[in-house]
Amino acid sequence: MKASGALPDVSTITTCLGSCIESHATSVKHLRAAGWLLSAHAINFAALADRPFSVGLTHICVYMYYSSMKLQSLPCYCATLRQVARAVTVLYEEVLGDSGLHATQYTALQVLDRAPNLTTTELAQMIGIDQTTATRTLALIKKSGLATDSVGSDRRERRWVLSPKGQTLLHRLKPRWEAAQETFEKRLGHAQALALKKASYLAASRLTSN
Repeated sequence: MKASGALPDVSTITTCLGSCIESHATSVKHLRAAGWLLSAHAINFAALADRPFSVGLTHICVYMYYSSMKLQSLPCYCATLRQVARAVTVLYEEVLGDSGLHATQYTALQVLDRAPNLTTTELAQMIGIDQTTATRTLALIKKSGLATDSVGSDRRERRWVLSPKGQTLLHRLKPRWEAAQETFEKRLGHAQALALKKASYLAASRLTSN
């Protein structure tokens, strides 16, 4: 059947519920009561509201659509950066897949590979996370056998290095991480991605400086 009436706008998702509803459904009214129909363009449901499907109507194609709220441009710098952080985290964690690592844990492995024997505080400062998050992240990495710690010059501090297992995993996941980097650049554009990275680092550096 050809749809009639105004088409939904770009924020509307149209879903065809299978190909049809069989004639044993007693009426459109009953379907509405059951929550099957939110709206439809296929036929004039008002005209059929009190009629059964039995006469010559063995199938009916129903289109149900609902509004999908778009991401909004917010006035708050903090909220906007959180929007970016959430979207980027989802992208990278999807790529990490079944590795069992979250994005922050993978970053910790990268940092320890580049600068071994960091204390918990030093790693937190390099990544830009709080001490509690760094402690929790390193504890999970240690529990997975990906890093080991030892007592530093101050017995209260711990120094961290990657274990052989951690180095192997980091090497195995590198192609996936590079794929995430490439996807990010493709979606934003290479120049825009680099500009965002530079601006983000500059902002983080200035906002955390004493």
